[in-house]
Amino acid sequence: MRTAQRLTVPLRLDRDLREPLQAQLAAQLGEAIRTGRLAPHTRMPSTRTLAAALGVSRGVVLAAFEKLLAEGCVEGRHGSGTYVSGGPEPAPPHGRRPAPGELVDLRRGRPSEQGFPLAAWREAWGRAGRQAPPAGGVPPAGLPELRTAIAAYLREARGLVLDRHEIVVAAGYGEALEVLLRGHCGARRPVIALEDPAPPSLRAAYARLGTVLPLPSDGAGARPDLIPRGCDVVAVLPERGDPLGTRMPLERRRALAAWARRGGGLVIEPAFDGLLDGLPGGLPGGLPGGLPRDVPGGLPEGAGGGRAGVLPSVLAAGAGEAGAMVGTFRDVLTPSLRTAFVVAPRRTAERAAPAQPSHTCQLALADLLASGTVARRAARLAAQYAAKRTLVRQALAAYPGIRPLGADTGAAVTLLLPDRMEAAAVLETLRERRIAVAGLGAYYQRPGGMHALGNGLVLHYGHLDGVTLRRVLRILTRTLGTAAWPEPGGGRTVA
Repeated sequence: MRTAQRLTVPLRLDRDLREPLQAQLAAQLGEAIRTGRLAPHTRMPSTRTLAAALGVSRGVVLAAFEKLLAEGCVEGRHGSGTYVSGGPEPAPPHGRRPAPGELVDLRRGRPSEQGFPLAAWREAWGRAGRQAPPAGGVPPAGLPELRTAIAAYLREARGLVLDRHEIVVAAGYGEALEVLLRGHCGARRPVIALEDPAPPSLRAAYARLGTVLPLPSDGAGARPDLIPRGCDVVAVLPERGDPLGTRMPLERRRALAAWARRGGGLVIEPAFDGLLDGLPGGLPGGLPGGLPRDVPGGLPEGAGGGRAGVLPSVLAAGAGEAGAMVGTFRDVLTPSLRTAFVVAPRRTAERAAPAQPSHTCQLALADLLASGTVARRAARLAAQYAAKRTLVRQALAAYPGIRPLGADTGAAVTLLLPDRMEAAAVLETLRERRIAVAGLGAYYQRPGGMHALGNGLVLHYGHLDGVTLRRVLRILTRTLGTAAWPEPGGGRTVA
């Protein structure tokens, strides 16, 4: 059908037509896909290559590809490019169940595809695609319609009122982080204290832009009293520390805000932190008090922070212009929507000019926010995840020697294993049984450090349908309950 960078399907764009160029291109490519002239799994040319071949801007091609993605004609593969979808089902797909023998991957958090608002998604992209992009391009901080819609959603979902901050839209999480770090530190490479443990992908994103140091956390989240000297920025996950499921009490949020104000630092937190937890009361962690007190890093005496009440973000807890947020829509809509944003201090926002998503993409997302589609989707995901958490807790209840953390919030659970079970051996056995999970040690910057809880597993299950989740839990509990594991001294014992 094509060489590495060439399509043989004829394409003709007419600037004299009232129909926007991106709509013409999407229509012609969509017709070629639906009629089979572009076969399933065909790799599409890059947006840059196709734009050069057609004599149009790259933004025109990007908008066309995004419309095809919304219609289910193409799919993005991370690090590989854009491909014609493999079948007639629209993207995002409706929860395809893994076939028997197929690897079930629980190593990365992904949203459930069940109940995806496909009709509203298509309508929003359709309306956006009928509008011509502005001649001067997208404004440096993003379309006003999208920025306003994001601010309104944050006010509704988190009670956040922006008076000294502005929304800045960016084409991806890395671009968004760079807005904050460059805005705060200029050309100097910043020193960043990142809550430890933290997702490896989050650490990698910060490490591309600065020097990352670990900020130890315990059963009440990151510890402000252990912020390394000389840090410019502190990055935390106050509502649900991943992977331990901790929630930071108000006192620590205020302490972080005071550190930033006092020393000219910046505290960065997720904009949608805790949005899908849906827990009315009780501490996270699967045990009273989050991390058990007899485990290193357990909940300190006197630490509060139950979920019965709503806690303010660090930004709202007194950080003011020393606080900032970064967010994406990957966990609510789809990871293929590479649109991010920051809640930045006004002085940073005024200087920001990150790479922007296409005009069409921003209009569609603004539509989805303003119509309430995103809010309804978040509420449905929270309900789905609550039901899945119940299954997980029920399955693990028969194994008192294994301590689940974060089992009451989100869509992931961390299992602290007894000493006689080596995490590496359990990981290997599960892999042989076609289940891929992550080791807890990978979440620590220094796995063997004083504060590290390395002997554990981390399972992300939000994307699984109920049948697959039950099958995974059967395999997991059978593995934990009947396998022979090495003893620390080198012998073997039967669990």
